[in-house]
Amino acid sequence: MQSYIFSITLRNEYVNIICGCVPAITFFCMFACKYICFAFMKSVKAFILVYVLWLLLGVASKIVFLLTYHDLFVDLTFADVLGVVGHGVKLDMAIAGYLTIVPAVVLLCGIWLKGKYMLAGWRTLMALLIFAAIIFYAVNLGLYGYWGFPLDSTPWLYLKTSPTDALASISLMQTLASIAGILALTVLTYCLFEWIVVPKRLFDSRTKTRWGKNAGASILMLLLMALLILPIRGGFGTGTNHTGSVYFSSNMRLNHAAVNPIFSFVESLLHTEDIANQFRFMDDEEATRLFDEMVYTELRKDENPDSLSIRFSTRPNVIIVMLESFSTYIMDVGGHVKGVTPQLDALAKEGLYFDRFYANTVRTDRAMVSILSGLPAQPSMSIMDMPKKSTKLPSIARSLRNNGYTTSFYYGGDTNYSNMQSYIVGTGYENVVSESSFPPRQRTSKWGVHDGIVFERILKDIDEMDKNKPFLITMMTLSSHEPFEVPYESGIGNEALNAFAYTDDELGRFIEKLKEMPLWDNTLVVIVPDHLGAYPDDVDNYQLWRYEIPLIMTGGVAKEHREIHTIGSQIDIAATLLGMLNIDHSDFTYSKDMFDINTPHFAYIAFPDASFGLITEENQVLYDGVPDAIVWDVGEQSGKNINYAKAFVQKLYDDIDGM
Repeated sequence: MQSYIFSITLRNEYVNIICGCVPAITFFCMFACKYICFAFMKSVKAFILVYVLWLLLGVASKIVFLLTYHDLFVDLTFADVLGVVGHGVKLDMAIAGYLTIVPAVVLLCGIWLKGKYMLAGWRTLMALLIFAAIIFYAVNLGLYGYWGFPLDSTPWLYLKTSPTDALASISLMQTLASIAGILALTVLTYCLFEWIVVPKRLFDSRTKTRWGKNAGASILMLLLMALLILPIRGGFGTGTNHTGSVYFSSNMRLNHAAVNPIFSFVESLLHTEDIANQFRFMDDEEATRLFDEMVYTELRKDENPDSLSIRFSTRPNVIIVMLESFSTYIMDVGGHVKGVTPQLDALAKEGLYFDRFYANTVRTDRAMVSILSGLPAQPSMSIMDMPKKSTKLPSIARSLRNNGYTTSFYYGGDTNYSNMQSYIVGTGYENVVSESSFPPRQRTSKWGVHDGIVFERILKDIDEMDKNKPFLITMMTLSSHEPFEVPYESGIGNEALNAFAYTDDELGRFIEKLKEMPLWDNTLVVIVPDHLGAYPDDVDNYQLWRYEIPLIMTGGVAKEHREIHTIGSQIDIAATLLGMLNIDHSDFTYSKDMFDINTPHFAYIAFPDASFGLITEENQVLYDGVPDAIVWDVGEQSGKNINYAKAFVQKLYDDIDGM
């Protein structure tokens, strides 16, 4: 299975690797033509070779990492090594690009300014950069055995706040040995730099100044410097480089081996949140007391014969479809527009329809974590940007996989976007099918592959699956995202609504084809949007209807139509689904089984700018943290929920800080 993941994701690396290796390819071409190169090419050659040096240093660090921790990789195969290097090289190329920028500026100046001082300055700069890089690689190597995670900004924070305590656990001999090792590696790498990178007579003042050749060399140097944006960004795709973009395996240690520690350190430093000190509304004892009244994680007992409890006697296949930007607003039941989602409206009348259901947030990355991990959306951050924390979250995929399910994730776009890849792989999905899994001719959307093609791929893969093993398939649609260029014409007259109609039509086709398959009788399909988006225009985040979305559960195992009036939100899907499957959900602290009469039922909402709210039968409240004001507080018991909402968010940030 691991090799399958490698095969489908490595294809996405081809373009990125080629983009990142443009300077290296240029170097090899120049090496083959070295006898016809002019003298002014020395600076350009040095630029190419500096980039190659950094790239090789990053790759070599991975091999050293695998050798150092060989006892953690007892079942390591050659394919695993290729996976670590092949995927990890993406971040190595990015760091090589960053580390080449300053030397490139010096080389550009050196085309015009000659002399021994230029050479000495360039050598000093490179020595310092090499020394700094070796420190990062060495520290990552030393700390991984204790932390079990690639280097991040934690050591810096420890050293900055309490250097004495940070170094207290290291003996004098260990300190001296570490310093000696770093210096030795620095000297070795610098000697390699002098041997390979420094051409003879670089910055030589005896070289005649020829304006034409110097101008040509300068233009070529500037072009090569501009090309560095490709490896730094990570290619041409919609997603940019993230630590999680190199995650490729269900074995998290292989993913960690693929990460470039310099990149992960800088990314962590830039995304460091002062989590512990955010949203401090009350003392911990009071927050805990209120929070404990809001959670219930025991598996439903179904002791009430009059309840709407549903529990399956078998382990059905589960398909979760997350609809980009859909909402109740564009459905017939919303009453605002008609005829946009006939398939979704029909499905709401077939199975279980939760008609008092709410989105947690207004962003896809936060919504996905809410749906699949039952973690409330954060009003000031996104945990998906923090692979160290997001990969530790409980998830539907991990729970089902532990109970014998195969797990697959489908998305027509780039899973590197918003660090999605690390979250998906890290939380239990074995197979990931994304934009790179489809031929270029099918990538006709700005975001990748249209929903209809992805639905067809799912049907094809289902037909080839082991019929004796249940599966979880999760799909995130994308065609209803801007710019709404879809291969469909509904006649509605609005491009956004036309895109919604296209995805709705393809969803209907998908369900109809599933119904024709023998496995339909033992399948549950869960349909839920991520958040309202695109329609109506300029929606107000402070309106409650902005968060109203449908939750539909259909399939052969949900034959009886019911309308469920229990209030809930996306975080409740995990506990509800696992409760239906009779699978323990005690690790989903925030998720509530909407069929369980013992748990308090409410909907939580949040959006950036520190705003969050709580919705119950008695009271609906929204708090805005920027002006520290209550935006609305309505219902029969006005004021009841504000402290509960504050305690809920305070405990959420406590938990995230402790991960």
